[in-house]
Amino acid sequence: MPEEKKYRHFIKLNKCIAGAWHAMPLLMALVILFSCEKPEPLPVLGQDPITDPLIVEDHGQALARWAEQGIRDAVLINIDTHDDIRWIPEAKIKSLKDMYSRRDWNGFTKEDPVADRTMYHEGNWIYAGARLGIIKEVYWMIPQKLFSKGRGERPSAPTEEELRRYLQSAMFSVQDIETFALEGNQFRGSFQSIPITLCGLESLPVVEGPVMLRIDIDFFPEHSKKYRVTYLTALHNMFQSLYSRNYRIQDPVVSCSVNGDYLPPHLRWLGDAVAMILENPGSLDEPPLELLTLLQEIDNAYRTVNSGEMLKFTEHYFSRYPEASMMLYKAYAYMLQGDSEKALAAAMESCNADKEYCPGLPYMGSLYFVKKQCEEGIKFFRAGYSADPAMRNGLYHFAHCLRDLGNVQEAMRYYKKDVILNGSFPTDFLIFETLFLSGEGQEAIAALDTAVRGLKRNPYAEVVNKRAADAIYAAIDYGDQNGLKEMTETLLNNRTIKQMFIDYPRL
Repeated sequence: MPEEKKYRHFIKLNKCIAGAWHAMPLLMALVILFSCEKPEPLPVLGQDPITDPLIVEDHGQALARWAEQGIRDAVLINIDTHDDIRWIPEAKIKSLKDMYSRRDWNGFTKEDPVADRTMYHEGNWIYAGARLGIIKEVYWMIPQKLFSKGRGERPSAPTEEELRRYLQSAMFSVQDIETFALEGNQFRGSFQSIPITLCGLESLPVVEGPVMLRIDIDFFPEHSKKYRVTYLTALHNMFQSLYSRNYRIQDPVVSCSVNGDYLPPHLRWLGDAVAMILENPGSLDEPPLELLTLLQEIDNAYRTVNSGEMLKFTEHYFSRYPEASMMLYKAYAYMLQGDSEKALAAAMESCNADKEYCPGLPYMGSLYFVKKQCEEGIKFFRAGYSADPAMRNGLYHFAHCLRDLGNVQEAMRYYKKDVILNGSFPTDFLIFETLFLSGEGQEAIAALDTAVRGLKRNPYAEVVNKRAADAIYAAIDYGDQNGLKEMTETLLNNRTIKQMFIDYPRL
């Protein structure tokens, strides 16, 4: 059945009824009415194949699709490490509603020239969907082990204190957190009046009507770590839990989330595995495909830093499975052995085999940056951006490497590109610091003003590394020394900066 046909039976039925009613006598109209095509039943997860699930890179791509299909008041089960329901300014919501009424689906994904790159993004697309009336309720299945004591033990309801701390870490406001309360083994409340329930594998809801299912692959690394299971076991446990609810699936979406560095590029194969299980629900009761077992074994070796085992697997099986994922793991093995030339060649081979794996190059560049081997890392960054000039991954670390090696002018270009593609914070503070250290006084002041304004607009900003903290401390010192009292007070009173003082105190 064509894809659009599946979702537009109701519209088609109405048109059929209207045409029959106005064009024919009553008896004939009734004959035609009952001859109209009836909607095909929605597939039941775990019983029926779900063919051609939408597999996307960026989370929010599903929203334009659902809007175009005319979906309204949907119940969304969101399986994700992140809530993706962050606040959007009312001006943007108004613009989105206008696009929605005009059916301007391209406008949903175009860049917004005013601020924040797009009308919505991976962190707030569920909020946008709820405000547009597409989503009426959200069940957020979290990867953390809060709804069960563990394997072999009886499930145990978490304490409200634990869950409130979890929502705090996800940057829910105090007012929103106060709406939440434990009901059984679920934590129910709302975000900006949008009903949202936290649950786990052990406490998925029973939903009578259709369900929109969205699975973000970045769920699995965190779940694997918290539950101490392999990725294949995590997949099996998740689908077993979903199957037990007999959900009627309206539109499944699988998000890979490599863009923005949410998912390591070598784990894209988990997205293919999810799609395979959706299309063949019986496969959950069968031994895993050899390729999936092999990738799991290689990843186990990677996590234990066993480069020899990684190379043994990749070299022995590559002729049978010439997969881009295999080549990327091979590149990691060479990197672990200190052979950056072979690592770069293998990563390029992976990129050439499948462009979706090209982010592996800047990812490896970032790993070299962390190891303080920027000379090696820069080769990987340049190869990745040459393969895809629009790539968002690793720009922040690449600019750091360039600056550390004395190439300040090029570092500034990549800091600015990072701001355009990934947002103002914290990179605008790095731009200020770079200009200040280069003796560019007036430009530094202008950059600092931009950085502070960007921070004020971002209620979700977090300082997550010492490099960013150092740049912000430099901004505070600069303000103190140059009489910028208002700017300094703005920084000192900011929630993000107050938390930075705790996480990254000055020595």
